[in-house]
Amino acid sequence: MPSASPAASTNAGLPPNSYIYNIISTAPRQDPLTYSKLDQLAIISSDDSLRFLDPANLSPLPNGVIKKVNEKVTCLERANDAPSNVVATAGRDGYIRFWDKRSRQKALEIESPHKLISALVCDAEKNFVAAGIENPDDGPGISPVYVCTDGLVNIFDTSQAEEEDALYQVINHRSAIAHAGFMYPGTDIYALGTDETMSFYALQSQKEEEQEPVPKAFGDVREVLGCEYIVDMHWVGPQPFIAAGKHSENRLDLIPITPSPAGPLHYTYDLAKSIRLTASHGDEIVRDLFTDVHSQTTYTCGEDSHVRAWNLSEHATMPMDDSATEPNNHRKHKTNQKTKKKEKPNAHHKDKTRFNPY
Repeated sequence: MPSASPAASTNAGLPPNSYIYNIISTAPRQDPLTYSKLDQLAIISSDDSLRFLDPANLSPLPNGVIKKVNEKVTCLERANDAPSNVVATAGRDGYIRFWDKRSRQKALEIESPHKLISALVCDAEKNFVAAGIENPDDGPGISPVYVCTDGLVNIFDTSQAEEEDALYQVINHRSAIAHAGFMYPGTDIYALGTDETMSFYALQSQKEEEQEPVPKAFGDVREVLGCEYIVDMHWVGPQPFIAAGKHSENRLDLIPITPSPAGPLHYTYDLAKSIRLTASHGDEIVRDLFTDVHSQTTYTCGEDSHVRAWNLSEHATMPMDDSATEPNNHRKHKTNQKTKKKEKPNAHHKDKTRFNPY
């Protein structure tokens, strides 16, 4: 198994025993997979700070530490892509705040009436912000970064003004959701559970006669992947990887995920092509990671209060799967499983059963 070599490490001036929740690039981005050359890294941590780091040595940039961005900060996202000058944070205090990476000043603030924000997505081009809200009755001890513990993944059509019309599809992963998203640039959906389960689902077709592929459920992947926890689905250019950690062995593996010609949703993993980050964050958990394809460097952060950089050796260059850049072709395949479809716009009654999770 090829391995990555450590290149740099820092605690970024954080207090001892801090958890670093997220790490992102602030470089311009053309699409979710295509970044310009890395200029700055941004992180949030359990001391409620936002820090801008120099990717060359991981040290905080001048005036690069913004303290108390939120009370109990939970989220860090890019707020725009073309100029890439603004990042957004959110927290359990119910505020979404936008920060200019040049001036280090707050540019905008939005208050949620329901408080307890634990998920955030921004699209400045479309003037769009979506925030996930925790149940206030859960209390402060409940997971501060994961949401949707009912096990459901809800797909919304944000072009619809009415909530009943906007709910497009409901997926039942049958365990609390840690992470979910699209297998970009395709429309397949992945879901990762807090119990380390992994599944893939098809985006529901608008065509009444279309039959949906059977979901691909891997179940608990800890044994088959040789890990103890899943960090997230992670992209290196067009190639998706499962980032899987084993803190008892002080390592993190990047395991390539590829679509199989066997049929729709037949994703496979190849342990032999995994890339191992040995002694990644000691026996602590890795929370997040980002890979800069220009320098072939992966940046990780975790519960050991450190940010670390990893260079790939020549024999461990991360594979780029050309097929992953092609549009998903699974709509040409059929199965015997039916799911309820969206009714036509002129239907007199809405088919509520289509929202039943499958």
